[in-house]
Amino acid sequence: MGEIIGRVRNQLNDFWQGLDKNKKIKLGIGVLVIIIVAGIILYTTRTKYEPIFDDLAPKDAGEVTKKLDEKGIPWKEGKNEGTILVPEEMKSKAKMELAMEGMPKEGYTFTDAFADIDWTTTEYDKKQKMKFALEETLSTDLAKIDGVESAKVYLNIPEDTGYVLQEKKSPTASVLLTLKNGSINKNKVEGIQYLVAHAIGGEMTPEDVSVVDNNGKLLTKSEDQNLYEANDQLGLQKMKEDALNKSIKEFLETPLGKGNVEVRTSIKLNFDSEITNVKEYAPPVEGSEEGIVRSLEEMSEKNENSSSGQVPGTEPNTEDEIVDYAQVDQQSSNNSEKNGRTVNYEINETNKQIKKGIGQTDAITVAVIIDENAIGGSLTEERKKEITSLISSATGTDTVKVEISTMAFNKGEVEADEAVEESTTPMWTWMLIGAALAAGVVGGTVVYRRNKLASEEALDDESTLSQLDEMIENAASDLEDLDFEQEKSVMKDQISKFVEKKPEIVVQLLRTWMNEE
Repeated sequence: MGEIIGRVRNQLNDFWQGLDKNKKIKLGIGVLVIIIVAGIILYTTRTKYEPIFDDLAPKDAGEVTKKLDEKGIPWKEGKNEGTILVPEEMKSKAKMELAMEGMPKEGYTFTDAFADIDWTTTEYDKKQKMKFALEETLSTDLAKIDGVESAKVYLNIPEDTGYVLQEKKSPTASVLLTLKNGSINKNKVEGIQYLVAHAIGGEMTPEDVSVVDNNGKLLTKSEDQNLYEANDQLGLQKMKEDALNKSIKEFLETPLGKGNVEVRTSIKLNFDSEITNVKEYAPPVEGSEEGIVRSLEEMSEKNENSSSGQVPGTEPNTEDEIVDYAQVDQQSSNNSEKNGRTVNYEINETNKQIKKGIGQTDAITVAVIIDENAIGGSLTEERKKEITSLISSATGTDTVKVEISTMAFNKGEVEADEAVEESTTPMWTWMLIGAALAAGVVGGTVVYRRNKLASEEALDDESTLSQLDEMIENAASDLEDLDFEQEKSVMKDQISKFVEKKPEIVVQLLRTWMNEE
């Protein structure tokens, strides 16, 4: 084997040494072009791999790769431990095949717990196995939430001893989250609390579930649930400002031109919680000012009284009891009349509880800069008022403060930055393509020059051939007297030299003569 390799190497060396400088350059350029073209083809047609599973346990990863080998699906390991990659076009097939086999196993499941229970298992062990299975199941489910990389659930379920006087304690749970972006929305945290609490059941409430992130920050607090966390408030404010910036900018770019307007807004939000109770009364019959009579009570009273006294000193008075009185008029009269009417109507009573939404917009400040080159100078006050009115109408609120200014935009740097951002092709790819183009140009130039030289030589050959024909025709009459054995014969020498130099042309000439015959 070594002799063969040595012989081939010597042959290649002799071949290389036998080439002149121009041929060596041509051969080197050709090899370079082939290598570059092959590299481009390999890069554009290479197999792209995508992950199907991340952070698999070593045992699960081994089972998955073994099953992929059985199914004939190529795979390779990712940069992170426990990551399995498969070709992009086979990703869906691989997931379906593995799902049908129940892989990968999602930790310790209830199936595993039941399989581990036999007649020797104590009641305490059964409870512990079921609790562990519940913890693993909840951990797996919580890891599927958007923004959560992994989760671990710890349950504390008090043991029921059966004593009547035993103090009942509610179960508690602790959840450890590893977050992808370092933060999570408060609504998701509340959802995790409700999920864990209802999965355990009993007397457990969402307040009994504590959630902590991987930085040790407590994500659940015993505060008013209606209040937003500080990060939620800033996130909501930024989201509204970005949306308003985009809306106003697109609105103004329609008349002013794309890239001629910059908009920045500042929104003041109200995060106070407010509940208003309203009680309203209305007649049950629409269009009527009175309701339906429910009860009617009428009362009427009339009283008349009349009396007349005797004249002092008359017979009704005894002589022994005569008393001197001042004479007055003893006649009197009393008339009394009282009427009453009470009507009770049936009316509609409406009780409303109005809860003010959190994060309502109180005020908006808008700053607008317009490129003065696009409008041919500064804006007039009337023009500014028109734009201000349009912005106020576009925002949909009355509490808007608008500041408009004109400046000259430096669009050179902006366009350059946009061009860099829009360029998503790696730099080395462009270098490879440039090298291929350069090699192609050089190779094309060499081929062109070689063809040109060959055509020039062909013209020379044709000229020589015509001369040869002329010489043969001129010497046809003396052909019989021509001594071909004489080395000094001029004709023989010319023919011999031509045959040695251009044998292929002589062969073609003879073939032509034979065809003519």
